[in-house]
Amino acid sequence: MKRIIAYAVLLFFLLGLVGCSGGVTVGGFSSKYIDSDDYNEAVQQFMAEFESMAGFEGCTLKKVGYAGDQAVKAEADAQGLAPERVIVLTTAFETDGEDHGNGLEPNHTYDDYTCVMTRLSSTDIFWEITEFGND
Repeated sequence: MKRIIAYAVLLFFLLGLVGCSGGVTVGGFSSKYIDSDDYNEAVQQFMAEFESMAGFEGCTLKKVGYAGDQAVKAEADAQGLAPERVIVLTTAFETDGEDHGNGLEPNHTYDDYTCVMTRLSSTDIFWEITEFGND
């Protein structure tokens, strides 16, 4: 029953985010490790968290996509997790015209940032951002 309530809360949360995602392009998805529901949950969760991430003030998210099974497998191996517990997203964002002191160039588009998200157990409902940056 707790799991059903948790999924209902998550669904309500995700449906509320749909209206907030204007202007963000979400890339196509195909994986042998992760199903489309998990992908969509991870993308929506990342989009919600991006707006309040420290160091990304003045940034506008433009694209989110799947980095591919090879990236997921490599990250899962590095973390000692099953590939089903890891997702790697590619992102693109723009900065505004102000210098926010975060090391990002004003009026610049960044296309090379990746976000690694994990679930530590099969009962975890939410994804946790464990890494976000450029390579």
